Amino acid sequence: MQRILYYLIQPGVLSTGLMGTVLQVGLAFANQFNVAGAAETIANYGLNGQLASGGLIAALTGIYYSMTQRKTGRAVATGAGAVAGGISGTLGTAITQSLGWTELAEGASPILNFPAIVAALTGAATTGDPSLPPGSEAMYDPAVLTQVFGSTAAGGGIGALLGRFAFGSRGKRAHA
Repeated sequence: MQRILYYLIQPGVLSTGLMGTVLQVGLAFANQFNVAGAAETIANYGLNGQLASGGLIAALTGIYYSMTQRKTGRAVATGAGAVAGGISGTLGTAITQSLGWTELAEGASPILNFPAIVAALTGAATTGDPSLPPGSEAMYDPAVLTQVFGSTAAGGGIGALLGRFAFGSRGKRAHA
């Protein structure tokens, strides 16, 4: 069990998730500002820009993880690819929401409330603003966070599983 947990939280999963986050923010930027006709191309395939940047990048993140971690089993690679896809999808969507590139529904709260997080960190590191009690503003929406992480983790897991089927595993032991 410890070995499985090690593969899920090792730097490879986190770094792959963060690389996916950068790619998702880049694709959202290209879609928002129609860089090289990206928005038109995405729309021609009948996709939404956020769906393409979140789901596609999560699946590609999972494929990348399964290709780089060859000495893991199929189940561990799929689970770790799902975690990496969930990290990239959740952080990427939260960042694009805070930048205004991903629209929020009327009355909806953002996935991560970056101003509240920064205020809490500043308050913990310094004397902070005494007029606001700690934790007075929600830092995240648990329902939306769970939904976004779950859907992008599913994309990352499917991508990792497909990557492992397509490219195989060099780390297998020979049967005697």
